Amino acid sequence: MAVLKPKHPKIKSLQEVGRYAVGVQWVDGHDSILPLQSLRRHCPCEVCKGNGPGEMAETQTRLRQFSRLGEHGVFIAWTDGHETLYTTRELREQCRCAYCAGEPERPITGG
Repeated sequence: MAVLKPKHPKIKSLQEVGRYAVGVQWVDGHDSILPLQSLRRHCPCEVCKGNGPGEMAETQTRLRQFSRLGEHGVFIAWTDGHETLYTTRELREQCRCAYCAGEPERPITGG
């Protein structure tokens, strides 16, 4: 059974996690670790439409900038020049932790 996700999730903090992921701490106490490759692959822009490139060069999955845009958005600038805007709801939907994947008996992060 999947966990009900908030309609308008709010971000408490953002941080890079190593070279390959970003961490999002949500106001409701949930934590997400989001791989950069996954964020780029699911880019919702008009060009990508959630179907990013198959094979990706390193520059396509490296951050130049990662920042919050107000209460309901996140901006990502990639080192290859591409830019991505995620709503906080779209970003939260990228979480694949045990709780969000419907396997709460196998938690790695808190719910």
